[in-house]
Amino acid sequence: MLQRIQTVYLAITFVLSLLLFFIPFAGFDLLGVTSKAGEVLSESYSFTVVGLHKSLVGSDAAAATSTSVYAYSISLMILEIVILLVNIIGIGLYKKRIFQMRFNTLNILLNLGFYPLFFLFAWTVSERIASDLGVSVSISYYFPIVFPVVNMLLTYLAIRAIGKDEALIRSLDRIR
Repeated sequence: MLQRIQTVYLAITFVLSLLLFFIPFAGFDLLGVTSKAGEVLSESYSFTVVGLHKSLVGSDAAAATSTSVYAYSISLMILEIVILLVNIIGIGLYKKRIFQMRFNTLNILLNLGFYPLFFLFAWTVSERIASDLGVSVSISYYFPIVFPVVNMLLTYLAIRAIGKDEALIRSLDRIR
């Protein structure tokens, strides 16, 4: 019974969690900022689940396209991989509805843990860059930062739909 609405909700949460690996959800630009060494910076940083990516912006074509990972976020990446696995397992547990509901509650808690890990990583990395370069750093948040909240909402809706299915099955068992 993979055609149920809760499977659609959980599939959407899987896709949104997977997109966090590729789409930047926060970043900051140091374009035209003068560092404490007196040089004009031409760097742009973006956060993904993998870590902080540094992009060099320059006048020549080679510098304009060069991107590298400045700092890895192993804990955030592991958390997101666990969230993806919990989504897949949660979809596969459609025959065990009570366990599926409990497992999806774990998914909500894991998504809730995304924000403290991200803000801790963003704060430490931005402080390190600010102290190294001697500039103030302010982080800009992009739309994909709300994906974990949307995942929690969709998982909650899936849990409600699973509960309705379980209530329907139990009522049919009483009729027999």
